[in-house]
Amino acid sequence: MAVQEKAPSEAQIQPQAVDEGSVEYLIDPEEEKRVIRKIDRALMPLMFAIFFFQFLDKQTINYAAIFGMQTEIHVSGNDFSWAVSLFYFGQLASQFVSAYFIGRFRVATVVSISINWYKRKEHPIRVAIWQSTNGFAQIIGAVLMYLIGHSTTMAIASWRVMFLICGGFTVLSGGIFFWLMPTDTMTAWFLNDREREIATKRLAMDRGTRDKAQFNKEQAKEGILDPHTWILFCIALFICIPSPILKFSSLVISGFGFSNFNTMLVGLPSGAIQIITSWAAALAMHYTKKGRCISGIALTLIPLVGSIVLLTLPASHKWGIVVSTWLAAQSSSLMVVSLSLMASNVKGNTKKPTTNAIFFLGYSAGCIVGPQLWQAPDAPRYIKGCISSIVSWVLLIIFFGMYYVLFRRENSKRRTLLLQQTEDETGHEAPPEKLEKELHAGVDVNSDSTDKQDLKFMYTI
Repeated sequence: MAVQEKAPSEAQIQPQAVDEGSVEYLIDPEEEKRVIRKIDRALMPLMFAIFFFQFLDKQTINYAAIFGMQTEIHVSGNDFSWAVSLFYFGQLASQFVSAYFIGRFRVATVVSISINWYKRKEHPIRVAIWQSTNGFAQIIGAVLMYLIGHSTTMAIASWRVMFLICGGFTVLSGGIFFWLMPTDTMTAWFLNDREREIATKRLAMDRGTRDKAQFNKEQAKEGILDPHTWILFCIALFICIPSPILKFSSLVISGFGFSNFNTMLVGLPSGAIQIITSWAAALAMHYTKKGRCISGIALTLIPLVGSIVLLTLPASHKWGIVVSTWLAAQSSSLMVVSLSLMASNVKGNTKKPTTNAIFFLGYSAGCIVGPQLWQAPDAPRYIKGCISSIVSWVLLIIFFGMYYVLFRRENSKRRTLLLQQTEDETGHEAPPEKLEKELHAGVDVNSDSTDKQDLKFMYTI
């Protein structure tokens, strides 16, 4: 790891005041592009690796299910459903503890994330880079299980080898990530003093807030009571209740007459579609100003159709069943949308991790409840699981629509208020260019206002 250079002091980053609550920064666009490229080169490989291996590790149980795990360790009846749910009890229990420590200490010290390095318009592409690893993990995991399963020289069962390999690389990647991931823009080991200054200023231009080593009780309270937070909770919940198809797809496919090895191969396109839809979501959000919720609604139709087909298609149409599992599993793009919404629309050093914790409470609850609706007696069709998936996808569409309507209305209110505040001395409306200047003004680099407190902050929908 490169030796850290001394970070510029906060006194060196002096904004030019525009008016109370707004500051203006002058950054050379070419310099900013170079800084973004350096940040991407340092952080994106780390994010890709850590997400890829944790996705691969979690999906290993899907492959092990048909390669002898259930027989060898006597997993019967609904034990497999509980095995899928078990991990998420720990994740559920850790959320508010994590929120406290993330707010109390610098983010990279407790949990390494990179969303605080980018402007809001840059979030979708970066989120897609690591979230699309779910698709890569599906493809590589299936191929790896296929190859390991054919080996006849191993001393232990192939599914055990798969767990050891994937678990080992997950631990290794986590250690490397923790070692190399910098705390924030001011201490980035791969940037020089000038580049750190630019990296910090550019976030303030976007009305972003820096991480601070303190826990603000008022912000935590605001995060808990904000309806915005609970809409995000419901979005996470309804994305994850149908998620067991990712863990049960091998059982579904093999249950309709495919051999273990063929099951690995025919499941590969599902991963490819995950990658394609994740990037479709990212590009749609990147190139449209109000396309995030609309993209979420449109992309939800894919797994909704897949779940309906899986529930209703006659068992004699085996390849139709296979294709329906590909479509029903397409949730990565929806996580790209929801994580981008949360990253772009929540401000405040303590409010951000509080909202994040509640979002992942919904995520964990969905991942716990979902597998209990996919019960062994229902195999291979898993009717209750398919019905719950269909209901969840419909409710997800409703909540994306609710998010769009509520925050479009909030943005309109804030524009009206700002127009009133920028009227000239004669009482006439200020010219449009003055309003746009106000909307594009930044905040002080040490600001810690929340999205509710900062009325010049416009929600990205």
